[in-house]
Amino acid sequence: MGHTQKQLGFTLVEAMVSMAIGMFLILGAFTVYTQGAYSFKTIEGTSRIQENLRFAFDTLEPDVRLAGYWGMHNDPGNIESDEIVVTCDGANVSEWVLDTYVGITARNDIQAGNTANIAANARKLADCSAFDNPIQENTDILEIRRSSAAPRPLAADTVQIKSSRSISRLFSNGAEPADFANEVDIDGTFDYVFNTYYVAQTSNNVADTPSLRRRTLNGITMVDEEIIAGVEDMQIQFGLDLNDDGSVNRYIDPVDGTFDADSKIIAVRIWMLIRSEYEELGLEDNKTYTRPDGTFNIPADAYRRIEGSKTIFLRNSRS
Repeated sequence: MGHTQKQLGFTLVEAMVSMAIGMFLILGAFTVYTQGAYSFKTIEGTSRIQENLRFAFDTLEPDVRLAGYWGMHNDPGNIESDEIVVTCDGANVSEWVLDTYVGITARNDIQAGNTANIAANARKLADCSAFDNPIQENTDILEIRRSSAAPRPLAADTVQIKSSRSISRLFSNGAEPADFANEVDIDGTFDYVFNTYYVAQTSNNVADTPSLRRRTLNGITMVDEEIIAGVEDMQIQFGLDLNDDGSVNRYIDPVDGTFDADSKIIAVRIWMLIRSEYEELGLEDNKTYTRPDGTFNIPADAYRRIEGSKTIFLRNSRS
């Protein structure tokens, strides 16, 4: 007589234990995935902000380095000017662009200040408004005047400079100035470059986002263009050579009451705070960001930020 083999299965307890272990493994895998995705998003977001910050500095650096370059010399005291009209928003802004309020002087190759105290700022903002009008509060403005790095062909309706060792002249009619008829050591014709960098409260690329912008001379008209979105603060300090030894003895805020406008500026230190373009879920930025002047900012929002600074030495500071 044969024996019937009993078919054995999971008991209820065993099934519940198996389900619990399975759920634990699934939860662990989900946690690892979530943390990995968050880490990837964090790294990607930080890398993008760092890339934007590098781009901003890379845009400013060559312009700052060449401040005060006028062809065959770096002395703006040798520069004379024809009657030139530069417009912005339909207004005549020649005095600002060419800095003929008191004549072109060494200290005007590079200027900085904030919206409240940069020279003749009220007129500049009225006659050549910033993008969408508001400039970010408590940020600095940087102005640079120079000639182009390389010679340019004569061009009508373009502010240009003709340069030799003894004389330079600004003109905009596309014809060589008569002063140079007998000059032999002529370096050539260069375009006149004038840029004003500032932080706007808005961007034309990303809504409700601050941006680094510049008002720049294009021909005989000032135009406004965006450099990069996300920059919400920029601060400027000048490195001064106080004893003519070619090294920086002191960094100073341009609006410091002890700053002598005739001091020899040989370096510019630029500090920026830049943020992500969009808020991140679950992030709260309560970090204290301290500006070079000692004031600080605690955002308390969900944007990711980094701060950075760069010191740029001028190639054409006057001896």
